[in-house]
Amino acid sequence: MKRDHLKTARKAMGLTALALGEHAGIKEQKVFAVERGRYLPTRDEATRWARVLGMAPTKAFPEIFIV
Repeated sequence: MKRDHLKTARKAMGLTALALGEHAGIKEQKVFAVERGRYLPTRDEATRWARVLGMAPTKAFPEIFIV
């Protein structure tokens, strides 16, 4: 499942994948993999990622937080 909304939000904030990763404590390659739908982050990673983007974790990663 591609996560285009995450890439769109990241770019709207003017963040590169590297910058997002640095702010969220996630490696740049993992940022790309998540955005392409090739990797599902842990709940902790997803929460940090969403906070950097100013999103609720449930909106950023519903497949992790909404059962």
